[in-house]
Amino acid sequence: MLIQILKGTPTWVFVLFFALLALGCQQSRPHTRRTRRLLVLPSAFVAFSLFGVVSAFGSEPLALVAWAAGIAAAVVAQRSLGPASAAKWDASTGTFLVPGSWVPLMLMMTVFFIRYALTVTMRLQPGLANETAFALSASLLYGMLSGAFLARSLQVLSVRRPLAAPSVQST
Repeated sequence: MLIQILKGTPTWVFVLFFALLALGCQQSRPHTRRTRRLLVLPSAFVAFSLFGVVSAFGSEPLALVAWAAGIAAAVVAQRSLGPASAAKWDASTGTFLVPGSWVPLMLMMTVFFIRYALTVTMRLQPGLANETAFALSASLLYGMLSGAFLARSLQVLSVRRPLAAPSVQST
């Protein structure tokens, strides 16, 4: 059955897989990013996950709320986990120096395989689209994963904020 599923997979899905793999591997090396470029990847994954929710469950309000809650939960969790990113802001060039990490690759592959598995599952069992628990679970997961991308970028952006000048107290 797995061979049949793979044979029925459009070629563009394999191209997307290898493109994400290459992009994720690039993220493992230190790199510099301008603000706009720093927001491209999370924006793409937020849009990709929203598309996944809408294409699977339509404009079902509960699915969309679960998706948005997943994004919010990921951002809040990332902020509460600890210090800001190890990235550095270079004011002279207007860029962020971002250390390499394998986390983006892991997130990309997770989003890809969840989207693939969800699509295959719903093709094999179309009635799942009408199951509230399934829709909420899948939507929440999509939101949390794309929210993790957004949270990571927000952490990098936070290093740009100037530190408050120490207050001088007169004695």
